[in-house]
Amino acid sequence: MKEIQARNMLVVSCMHRAGFSAFTGDGLQAAQPPDNATALPAGPWGYLGAEAAATLGFHPPKRTAPRPDAAPVGAGEAYDNARVDCDRQAAEQLGSPPAAGAELVGRLFDESMKAAAKDARVVAATRAWTVCMTAAGFEAATPDELARKYQTTPEATPAELAAARADADCTATSNLAGLWFAVLAGYQRQLIDRNAQALTAQQEAVRAQDARLTRLIGSGATS
Repeated sequence: MKEIQARNMLVVSCMHRAGFSAFTGDGLQAAQPPDNATALPAGPWGYLGAEAAATLGFHPPKRTAPRPDAAPVGAGEAYDNARVDCDRQAAEQLGSPPAAGAELVGRLFDESMKAAAKDARVVAATRAWTVCMTAAGFEAATPDELARKYQTTPEATPAELAAARADADCTATSNLAGLWFAVLAGYQRQLIDRNAQALTAQQEAVRAQDARLTRLIGSGATS
């Protein structure tokens, strides 16, 4: 990720200027996404992928967040203060696109998801999915409800894997995912059209941020 690369360079350069020339920045990297439902091919649209269903169920893959390097032996308060200050300076230099634009994108995405879930076509496909799941021996009104039933245990159980496999089969049989994403795209296009000016401004801000990161990386962050 370009932002992480630029941050690493800025922090390393700053630490060297602070007198810690042995600091290499090892361990400074993006943390992996948290363990949550977004790490799975499952959602209100059903379950995508029989292979994942057979191995993961409704539990996302285990992820371990990387740890930053430990402070050098005997570094003491000066090292700690330098790290804090260099992190602050890096954040200031990197900047970020306007928060209002990111909030708008998130709000519009949430609106599109809610609209799709209430759409009559999606409701009918979800009902067909439910009938299929009932025939397979699993009671659930929606894919989300089914997933929640099995996410309270620390590990995927055989019963959970069976439910996930049935979910994947019924998702395909009912064409729930195909309809869900087609309907979602339609609502999103409407929201994009109604908010075109604000979204264009956010897009330009993101592009400007990307160009700034590219310049920082190209300079080696030595300034």
